[in-house]
Order: sequence, then C-alpha cells, then structure tokens
Amino acid sequence: MHEQRHVGAIGGRTRSGGPGSPRPCRPSVRAWTPGLLAVLVMAGASGCSPAHDPDETTLLAVDRIIGEVGTFPGQMSYPRAMDFDGRYLWIVDKTARVQRFDPVSGRSAGGWTMPEYLLGKPTGITVASGPDGEPAVYIPDTHYHRVIVHRIPPLPADGMTPRQAFLAGQPAEVTRFGSYGEGRGQFIYPTDVAVLTDSSGRRVRRVYVSEYGGNDRVSVWEPDGSGGFAPAFAFGVFGSSDSADRIEFNRPQSIEIAPGPDGTAELVVADACNHRIGRFTIDGELIAWIGSPGTAGEASGSFKYPYGVHVVGDGTALVAEFGNNRVQRIDLRTGLGLGSYGGAGRRPGNLINPWAVTSWGSAVFVLDSQNNRVVVARLPGVKSRRIVAGAGR
Repeated sequence: MHEQRHVGAIGGRTRSGGPGSPRPCRPSVRAWTPGLLAVLVMAGASGCSPAHDPDETTLLAVDRIIGEVGTFPGQMSYPRAMDFDGRYLWIVDKTARVQRFDPVSGRSAGGWTMPEYLLGKPTGITVASGPDGEPAVYIPDTHYHRVIVHRIPPLPADGMTPRQAFLAGQPAEVTRFGSYGEGRGQFIYPTDVAVLTDSSGRRVRRVYVSEYGGNDRVSVWEPDGSGGFAPAFAFGVFGSSDSADRIEFNRPQSIEIAPGPDGTAELVVADACNHRIGRFTIDGELIAWIGSPGTAGEASGSFKYPYGVHVVGDGTALVAEFGNNRVQRIDLRTGLGLGSYGGAGRRPGNLINPWAVTSWGSAVFVLDSQNNRVVVARLPGVKSRRIVAGAGR
C-alpha cells in the first residue's frame, strides 16, 4: 500500500481519483534494518536493464490469482492496501476488514473488522516491529485521523471454519496515535506507514506516516518511552514544486524505506497526484524526484497516479499506477523505466486501478483493486528477499 527487515521486518483512477476518495485524486519495504543491506541486494537480480521495450505494457505472466469479489472470509470488496510479512499477505478492503492470506493457497487465515468505519475505511497497512519489539500491524485509519497499532493475532485453530476464524481474530491494541488537525502530531487523512528500526531489527527508531487532505506531508514519530509514539518532526506541504528547498506533495499515498547506495536508509514516497516518486533521506531531505506533474502519462519512466511503491532491494522499485492500470519497474538511481506490465482489463494478466504491489523472492503480488483480487506474477529480473522477525508465528 506497505521493515526492510521489513525493519526487522515485518513489514497501494481512472483519471482524477479513486472510488471513495474524500477529494479528487487521492497506501511495501515499510520497515527497514540497516544490517540487512547485503541480504536485500540479491545477486543475480539481472541488473537494471529492461527486459523488453520499456515503452510497451505487456501482460503479467500470472502464476495464480488470490481472492474474488465478496464479503466472506477469503473474498475482497475493493481492496486498497496490502503488505507481506514473509509468511502471509495482509489486505484491507472497503468493508473495513483486515484479512491475513496464505500467499500459496490463497486461503484466509483470519482477520478482523476495524473498530470504527462509518466515516471511511483505511487505505494503508504495514506489518513491522511494534513499540515493544514484537511484530505488530500498523493501520493508518485514514478517515479517523489516526494510526492504530495492533498485536498480530494467533493463527486460527485447526478445524475452524473461515467464518469462525475471522470472528475469533480481533487483536489486542498496542497503541494508537494522532488526532484530527493540522498541528504537530495531528493528521487529516493518513495513508501509509513506514517503520525504521535499529540493526537488531526489533527496536523501533522512527515511524513515518504519510497523509493528504491539506497537510500533504510526512510526519515522523519516535518512541515515547512508555509504549507509544510522540511526534518528532514533519516535512512537506501541499503543492507541486520540485525544489529541494520546499518539499511539496499532492497526496503522498505510499511510503517505504529503502537501502541507499552507501548502506544508509532512504525514504521512498509515491506522490500520487503529482505523478512522481520521491527519494528522501531519513531526515526528510530531497535526494531526487522521478517523474513530474508535467510528464504524467504512459511513457517509460512516467507515471499516472502512482498509488503503490515497493522497493525490491536491488536498486529498483515496483510502482502500482492507478491511472495507467499497470505495474512499472524503475531504477531508483537513474529514474529509468525498466518495463511495464498489466494493462486495463479483467483477464488474469490485466489490471484495473491497482493500489499496491509487493514481492517475495521471484513472486510479485499486485493488488488489482477494481478486479477484487491479488495477481501473483513473475516479472523479468525481479528477485527480492526480506528477512522477517517472526510475523504470524
């Protein structure tokens, strides 16, 4: 939607916006551990050369499909956020359900419904180390102007029906933070979360939260010493400038933490309504923009409403483009497009309004939102690996 150890790891519009957006135009590795750079940069990720003409969009090479439309456990109703914890996919849809899926069988492995949802549903989910060092699920509760951190519930007991497993899955709440407003420690519409940990992969150093609706910024939070988080600083305002002196966003929809070329961490931001991807230091300083409002479109290296971004770990990223109905692989250093996959349609290799993308090994998972499914595919040259700190175990 989102630790690169998947920080310690554990753990996205047609033309002008997604269905249900509060305003036109509108959630990874979301968690990162510095010591894992060598693991993340996989040998053989066939370099960063295009596998085909990068200006052409080709059908996804589909392995399998997960999900179908519906409200029964294992079904989806317009899913808008996804993350992967190394064992399970986590998905949030517009019925306010959080579901855990087996990525091989496609079966639901429990879940829960958000505590409040009449005002709107979440648009992000991140599985990462919690404030106590245990795996947790961070959900930017978009229309309630807060982030809720949940304990990961146990797996369903043997013999449970999918319905029983879902009803038994309500997790304990670890903490929550944020409130409505434009001030320090407040949100309008939070969209995604990225978690930065220390080298152990367990202790949280920072939590990054993207938001839109007027604030259009990234807020940075740090542990408060009592099991919660306190606001540290924020960067970004509403706008479309490309200046490093004034960071501007227009719906920063998805964020992930990536290994930088020198082993340090970077923050990668999908600035959806500015049709670009931003690279930032962990302190919010601009490194580079890829794409721009003026070059929005279908050409290689250009984007149209990039809602989801996923850092592969080999210097490239996958971008889910809501407006182009595709997934594009890009070189984060050069900004070059390395291939586009999908195209509008309902066939297995097509996509309609994808919101998120993630990967594990050579499997790429695309949240095909308007088709109410996850497309599991193979993309040329994509081979990532993230080490996970016990999620779901």
